[in-house]
Amino acid sequence: MFSYSRFYANLGLLWFGFLIVATLITGCQITNGNVPSSPVPAESSASSSGNTSGQLAYIGADGNIYVTAAGQSSTIAITGDATTYWEGPGLSYQRVSWSPAGQLAYAAVSRSGDEASSKLYVVETPGQPPRVVGQSDDHFVIYIYWSPALCAAGPNCRQLTYLIEEDEDIDLRLVKMDGAKLENEVIGRGWPYYYSWSADGSSILWHTGARYQENGAAHIAHYTLDRGETEVLPHIPASFMAPVWSPQGDSWLAVTTTGGADYLQLFSPEETVTLSTVPEGGAAFVWSPDGSRVAYALKKSEDRSFYDPIHLFDVNTGDSRQLTDNTLRVVAFFWDPAGQRLGYLTQISMPNDIQWMQWRVYDPTNNRDRGFKIFNPSLQMKFVMSSFSQYAQSHRFWSPDGRYLVYARRDELSRNEQILLVDTWAEDGNTAIYIGDGTMGFWSWK
Repeated sequence: MFSYSRFYANLGLLWFGFLIVATLITGCQITNGNVPSSPVPAESSASSSGNTSGQLAYIGADGNIYVTAAGQSSTIAITGDATTYWEGPGLSYQRVSWSPAGQLAYAAVSRSGDEASSKLYVVETPGQPPRVVGQSDDHFVIYIYWSPALCAAGPNCRQLTYLIEEDEDIDLRLVKMDGAKLENEVIGRGWPYYYSWSADGSSILWHTGARYQENGAAHIAHYTLDRGETEVLPHIPASFMAPVWSPQGDSWLAVTTTGGADYLQLFSPEETVTLSTVPEGGAAFVWSPDGSRVAYALKKSEDRSFYDPIHLFDVNTGDSRQLTDNTLRVVAFFWDPAGQRLGYLTQISMPNDIQWMQWRVYDPTNNRDRGFKIFNPSLQMKFVMSSFSQYAQSHRFWSPDGRYLVYARRDELSRNEQILLVDTWAEDGNTAIYIGDGTMGFWSWK
């Protein structure tokens, strides 16, 4: 029998749920416990936002690579011969990476049936002819990471590393470019593979094999470029992805097992400092640009898709404090270029089973936490964020002036994917700045 009382009770619950969803969609700003909300305005075009320093490279919906800026005063097509979208059958361009000096590296992927081949290109500045610096007839490039510093060979020498799939493992290859001279060699092998450049570009620290307790071949190693030597370190790797060199010295971070327990530890020539015990799910961590602070988050179990609250560790004092609220599901986090604010992504569950995300910005100086418009991330953005502690070292989601955050969203109705910006300086945090149709974008370092 139909029940009017139950109908109106359910209607009330639906209306209450609508209010919650509406609040999430409009975003929120938390300052001293106050949570104001505002209506959702229409999205603006990038031309109305004005220019900012730096360039934005993005992978377009046609599979080609483009470079533009926040104001879109000009857009340069870096490639124009892609025949497919998102690594389907045919040719597409992926794995874009800026060097600190402004060079752009990107990979071409050609697929036919079960076969895949790739080429790695470098352009000195957008618009100049590309140079092939690596290629494979059987496999494709997974990831690109430029050295933070010039080669020791001289002022015109550049070096980058990239991961490429092989039959059994993943190869880490080192490319050196010194004028017309080009070197490309394998320096490491393993699966999975995560690594970090030292600030001076003289060393690489890597972690392969995942957790030692589950894979006896897992290890942390130190590679010295000038000698071409690999030293396997005595530290037993626990559950984490990428080690992280300090951007301002020779200290580094990793999660290791000691005495049967797992710890997030800071290793330096002088001492070893424990930041936190680490649960079975592991930890992720990002060093501030000046090397004075470490943002980290823990995961209770490996089957969880998000981290617990972000904590901040002060390297000088040894103090640690919680930054983000317990109710937020942290997906990834990145320091702004000045090291003053922390941009982080949270996961938001909706009734339609889409795992929405939201950019938030935390300012540790005034304890201000501000949320922006939520979005359904593109497939490639999901891929990048699944290994964000690696990408936080090699790629920029912040614009060089610390104003914009880039993201890529997917429209579930049309299946279109778009590149958009969050203006973290704007009073209205719900206006997304449209850049173009595409799968993922990254800011230049300057």
